[in-house]
Amino acid sequence: MMFRLLFAAAALAVVGGEHPPAAPTAIVVATARGQATVPVDLGRGHPALAVPRLSELLPISTEIRGDWATVEFAQMPFRFLLNAPIYSHSGETFPLVGGAYSSRDTLFVPLQWLTNDIPRFFGEGFSYDPYAARFEDARFAPIATETSAELSGPAFREAAPASAAARHGFRLIHSVVVDPGHGGRDPGNPGRYLPRGVNEKHITLAISRRLRDRLEARGIEVMMTRDSDTLPDLRDRAPMCHGECDLFVSIHVNSLPRRPGNERVRGFETYFLDDARTADAARVAAMENEALRYETENELNQDDPISFIFKDLHTNEYLRQSAELAEAIQRHGARAHPGPDRGVSQARFAVLGTAGRPAVLVETGFATNRQDAAFLSSATGQQQLAEAMAEGIEEYLKHYEAMILVGTGR
Repeated sequence: MMFRLLFAAAALAVVGGEHPPAAPTAIVVATARGQATVPVDLGRGHPALAVPRLSELLPISTEIRGDWATVEFAQMPFRFLLNAPIYSHSGETFPLVGGAYSSRDTLFVPLQWLTNDIPRFFGEGFSYDPYAARFEDARFAPIATETSAELSGPAFREAAPASAAARHGFRLIHSVVVDPGHGGRDPGNPGRYLPRGVNEKHITLAISRRLRDRLEARGIEVMMTRDSDTLPDLRDRAPMCHGECDLFVSIHVNSLPRRPGNERVRGFETYFLDDARTADAARVAAMENEALRYETENELNQDDPISFIFKDLHTNEYLRQSAELAEAIQRHGARAHPGPDRGVSQARFAVLGTAGRPAVLVETGFATNRQDAAFLSSATGQQQLAEAMAEGIEEYLKHYEAMILVGTGR
């Protein structure tokens, strides 16, 4: 009886209001990735949406096992009992007017779940206007311009035909935030084999300046989180990439404690934000997160010094793009680096935790290795790494540009 009452209440919530709009034949989904019209399927008697269409713009992944489908939205799992008007989340069961189902190998989820429940679970992160039949990412939804009669994606800035961007094959103007790690009273790691008086903060700034120059030569706009020996708070760095900014790159130098054999470890590696999969990735994150002790206003929970990282779960909308960006930078950076290719990893880096765009952290080499330290402290090594990372960023941006321009007629 209680379940039936809850079910009835949920049904009323869906149609809420005295004159609710009729079920739409399609909804508009708008995020920073662009905008698309998603058809509404009524074949099972209630409005539902095809997950593959939603996943083109929203942070959705799925897994079907037996009678259950797990749908992760921004890494928050929801379990649907197929063909039944319920789903479970965080140990609780929630009623639906109509359930999820699979048709022709395509998973469909109820419109109610996306438009009513997701905004409730994510607070102000997502919203739905039933009269406009529009679901959008509240912070990063595309912005309409006065010259655009119909919203067709992010506010594009087309590259002028004679511009540096156009000469390098870009059709749009792109913007990047480059973050030289550490700075000011935070020297980073002291660099066992770096020249006397040189610390990680000096190397990261030198490489970042060269990276800025190489990107600007390609017509890419660049903002530096610091361009001198200053110390921006970690939580303030990634949010500098907002509005028209496309991505965030944080530059660092790796190191290991003094133990037998550690001085032989060297190489280039790139990280994006996610749970660490290896002990070494966790070590690197812990080392870089030590910078939190220099924060001017550290309000973090002492029992969980980086608890704020996943405060806004929908920032993980960019998890896939961050992984693709990391792969592109790693591919080019590893070719330029004289040490081994250490690959792409993930870990909980505080500096990436507040990112609202694709974001990566690059460990350019080990200051605890003689060869890496010599390479990183040389003008030649810094220039080679900067050019390689610029190539990786260019590759990613061109791929991203091709995706967002599909179907726009541009």
